[in-house]
Amino acid sequence: MVKIGAHVSAQGGISTAFDRALQIGAEAVQIHPTPPQTWRRLHPDQEQVATFRRRMAETSLDAFFFHAVYLINLATAKEELLTQSKGSLRHHLEMANLLGVRGVIFHPGSHKGQGFETVLPQMAAAMRWTLAETAGESLLIIENSAGAGANIGSSFSQIRQMMEAVDDPRLRFCLDTAHAFTAGYDLRDAEGLERTVEELGREIGFERLAAIHANDSKAAFGSNVDRHQNIGDGEIGLEAFRRILADPRLTTAPLILEVPGLERQGPDRTNVERLRALAGLPPLPPIAEA
Repeated sequence: MVKIGAHVSAQGGISTAFDRALQIGAEAVQIHPTPPQTWRRLHPDQEQVATFRRRMAETSLDAFFFHAVYLINLATAKEELLTQSKGSLRHHLEMANLLGVRGVIFHPGSHKGQGFETVLPQMAAAMRWTLAETAGESLLIIENSAGAGANIGSSFSQIRQMMEAVDDPRLRFCLDTAHAFTAGYDLRDAEGLERTVEELGREIGFERLAAIHANDSKAAFGSNVDRHQNIGDGEIGLEAFRRILADPRLTTAPLILEVPGLERQGPDRTNVERLRALAGLPPLPPIAEA
């Protein structure tokens, strides 16, 4: 059964995410455990850990993911930034293991003109170190990029090369539909989706697909611009998401919305309901009155 979830706020403490997810009908959850534009770290005490694990058990929202901070760049030529990036990624994965979170999704970074082949050994070494330093079951999950500038990971081939260089079963992949679309994977019609899915299976393998960021795109096909839009209101369109949700090769992974929402407050109940309808799932029950 496909799981449709959303990125929600963790303002007020990480355990608050469960109630926010339930309010919009999400069956999978992603949060920034700390502000994504800073190097700040999460330091839950024993009571907070116990509360988080209890809420996860009570709600059955165990398809729970952290998204790492945006500052991480494993391809940087700056030693200080590389050290900060590795430390932050390790900390996120340590916290995921401590809390029972399924995995940490991250953007691999930008080579800033050095070239992908040049920085690949450094990136692979950083990911191997992160995984070796964080024994546990939580996954380290590479997200594809839209391909702007020198950003890494816009092609499935680059993702495969990173995975092969690291060679660890805990390294997985998150497919962002908006990023893929603006990077040149045309999801708008059945033929384009089939080409994309076949390439994903050939280059990466569906068994390594840990999550899908289900986002329509405000930016045009092949533009390399990262601008998310609400489901059906962007360049990808409703019918494309209907086909994605009908493809059993993709729906073993939870779909997580990262859209602006109708009120520009982030993923909302309307977007969850749109995906549920496209998947042929029953409508959400009415929100109980206070």
